[in-house]
Amino acid sequence: MAADRSKIFKLAFSLTGIAFAGLVMFAMFGPDNCGPSEEDKQLLTTLNNLEELVQKGGYVKTVTSEREEGDGDDVYRFNAEIVDEKGVALGKLRGGRVEGFGTMKPRFLWYKTPGVPEDWPPRPEGGRHGHSDN
Repeated sequence: MAADRSKIFKLAFSLTGIAFAGLVMFAMFGPDNCGPSEEDKQLLTTLNNLEELVQKGGYVKTVTSEREEGDGDDVYRFNAEIVDEKGVALGKLRGGRVEGFGTMKPRFLWYKTPGVPEDWPPRPEGGRHGHSDN
C-alpha cells in the first residue's frame, strides 16, 4: 500500500513538473507567435495610410500574403479587401512587399457598387506594361 502511494506521488509530481515546464515554454515563446507578425502589422499600417484609401473612406482589416516560386525568400505578393467603417466591401487591392524594406504601390479595384464584389480585369495583351514582345 505504501509503495502504491509512493508511485502515485511520484507520478503526480512528474505531471506537475511537466505542466509547469509547458507553462514556462508558452510564456517564453507562445504569445509572440500568436496573431499577425510584425511584418504583417507594418504592411497593414502602410496600406491603411495610403492617400487613395483614406480619401475614399476605406481601410484594410486583413491581408492575405502569398509567396510565388522564384520571388525569393524576402519578396511576397499580397491581396486585401477594402471595407468601410460598417464592414461593407468597397474594393480590393493587390501588391508586393520586400520584407524589412518596403511596400510597392498596390493596384486598386474599386467596386462600382459597394458590397458587390468584382473580379480584376484581364491584363492587357503583350506583357506586363502593355509592351509587345516584338
